Amino acid sequence: MINMKCPICGKDLDLQNKQIGTSENGDPIFNEYAICHSCKKQWNLDKQRAKKIAAKKAAEEKAKAEAAARAAEEKAKAEAAARAAEEKAKAEAAARAAEEKRAARREAKARARKEAIARLAADKGISEEEAERILKERARARKAAAQKAATDNSEEQKYGNIPAEEIRDKREKAVRKGYEDMLATDPDSKAAKKKKKEEAETAKAKEDVKSRKMDDYDDEDDDEYEYVDEYPRFRPGRIILGIISLLTFGFCIYKGFVTGLSTSGADVTSASGMNYVIVALCMLVTALLYFIMNNRDTLFAFLIPMILYIGCAVFAFLKHGDEFELLILAGVSGVLAVISLILAIASHGGDDYDDEDDYDDPFEEEHDN
Repeated sequence: MINMKCPICGKDLDLQNKQIGTSENGDPIFNEYAICHSCKKQWNLDKQRAKKIAAKKAAEEKAKAEAAARAAEEKAKAEAAARAAEEKAKAEAAARAAEEKRAARREAKARARKEAIARLAADKGISEEEAERILKERARARKAAAQKAATDNSEEQKYGNIPAEEIRDKREKAVRKGYEDMLATDPDSKAAKKKKKEEAETAKAKEDVKSRKMDDYDDEDDDEYEYVDEYPRFRPGRIILGIISLLTFGFCIYKGFVTGLSTSGADVTSASGMNYVIVALCMLVTALLYFIMNNRDTLFAFLIPMILYIGCAVFAFLKHGDEFELLILAGVSGVLAVISLILAIASHGGDDYDDEDDYDDPFEEEHDN
């Protein structure tokens, strides 16, 4: 009995049989185990032997398969080489036979030619060279006649049975129309689907054109009879008020710098120059508002400048003191505020047209009748 050593610690292994299961009949199945009591490891020897046997068997089968494949490949190569050699031999034999046949025909032709030359020379009493020349001329004449006959026959076959171009076009159109009608009867055919699609597209295009014409007509009617304000109301008046405000701004700035913005020991807000500057800033803002909102038809285009004019008038009146120019500016601001209020009321006061009830329809009597 061979003592087996543990591959881990090198000590002897204890061989024991252990039950790993039962068979279909209930008989126990044992496998031999190698147990190392030191390492607490065990190995199934029967399972390892089965693995080695299976691997050996697989290697043998693989070797047999490779040998069979090599043998089959060698056999196929040998058969292909044999077939190639046989075909080559047959081709060479056929080539030799064809060459021999051509050589025999050439020899027979040469003999027949010599006999014909000798016979013609003997019949006409001429030399063989002269007889050979005559035979060549006859051969060329026969060849030319054969070529001419072949050309005439081909032309007759090519053009003899072809009808006129109008008849051909008429027949082609009739055949094409019949084929399309035949395809149109089948609802699943491509031609029928294509025809239906073209008809649908044509109808849709007509509807689109009709709808566009109606829309254009409606737009023309709307443009003709609808009243639209192209420009905001009182636009020139806004420009005039803005210019007056700018001129007032320039005058106040001039007076402010001439009078002086502040005096020594006095409050800045009570200085006459500073009062002119404040009025000038109000006028500048008012002018900018008129110019910016010149293209807008809104009530605020007049109300906001009016409020600034009122504030400017109140401020100038309260701060005028001995300055008569500030009192004049207060009056001018008040007048401008009143003008702005009048323009605001007039711009949204009412329409220029009467109500529909007061409109006399020239065709009213005809409708009534």
